[in-house]
Amino acid sequence: MSHGGLDFAEGFRRLAERGERESTTLLGGVAVRLVRVAGGGEGRWDSHDRTTETAIVWSGDFSVEFRDHTLHLGPGQCCVVPVGAEHRGRSREGAEVILFTAAD
Repeated sequence: MSHGGLDFAEGFRRLAERGERESTTLLGGVAVRLVRVAGGGEGRWDSHDRTTETAIVWSGDFSVEFRDHTLHLGPGQCCVVPVGAEHRGRSREGAEVILFTAAD
């Protein structure tokens, strides 16, 4: 487990260069996922039984859908998904999103 830092811009640049969708880095007990979200698609329904999930939009447009409402986020905006809440992500034009959860 790393106790260092993470350069988000460099991480997203590497993902784009390699044509990869996501990467995960463990920092001090936190799983930090950098995710490139394709435009026009929607994610799968998901929930986390033991941790919240914080989503921060780095670039693009990103929506977090819950069963009863949707949050629309832009660059620099974030939301926290409560423990156990069913949710999925989507983007109309594509996005780069940073996700934080407790590491297992």
